[in-house]
Amino acid sequence: MPQRTDDAFVLARYPYRERDLVVVLLTRSAGQLRAVARRSRGVRSPLAAVLEPCALVRVAYFESRQREMARLDEAVALRPSFPLAASPPAWAAAQVVAELALVYCPPAQVSEPAFRLLDHAFAHLLAGGDAALVAAYAELWFLKLSGILPDLGRCGACGEPLTTAARWFDAQEGTFACALHRPRTVVTLSSAAVDWVSRALRLPLDGMAGPPHEKLQNAVLRC
Repeated sequence: MPQRTDDAFVLARYPYRERDLVVVLLTRSAGQLRAVARRSRGVRSPLAAVLEPCALVRVAYFESRQREMARLDEAVALRPSFPLAASPPAWAAAQVVAELALVYCPPAQVSEPAFRLLDHAFAHLLAGGDAALVAAYAELWFLKLSGILPDLGRCGACGEPLTTAARWFDAQEGTFACALHRPRTVVTLSSAAVDWVSRALRLPLDGMAGPPHEKLQNAVLRC
């Protein structure tokens, strides 16, 4: 196969052999990709500075059917992530978002919405946005994009519409429940938490304000 060029986010990197790195990328055109960056370890390596986790880069790589990983030939920084290190909450939130992409973006599965989600999340953090908001928003949307976020408006047992402002979340089943099918052990989401989820599912990240409700992170984001 010929050399390919693509924009990508660095999700993670690991030492490999004596002087190499294995870099996990979320590329725009090829999905999640693992590549070997040769002679890229060490402070003097120009690639080491470019391939920081959560950075947006333009990469040139070569794939072979005989090899498990691609070969990374070049990487150019488009949006470095090192400014996040100045804010521990922002850096921690960025790591959470990158880990979510590792989990919910399978190798070689292209997802433009997931790529844009990372783009907005990291840009929001670099602009000084609320770290807790970014982490919760990203997790909610990765669940949505993966098709495993329960329907907020219908009971998971009977399918009837949920009419109350608050919601009962059945953590064992991973669904919301009506009064008839409410189990003994539930997490109650207040109307404020339900409103936050509803707004997050229809508004861009820049249009959200304030961190998510505490119980939201313990319920909806565990489904």
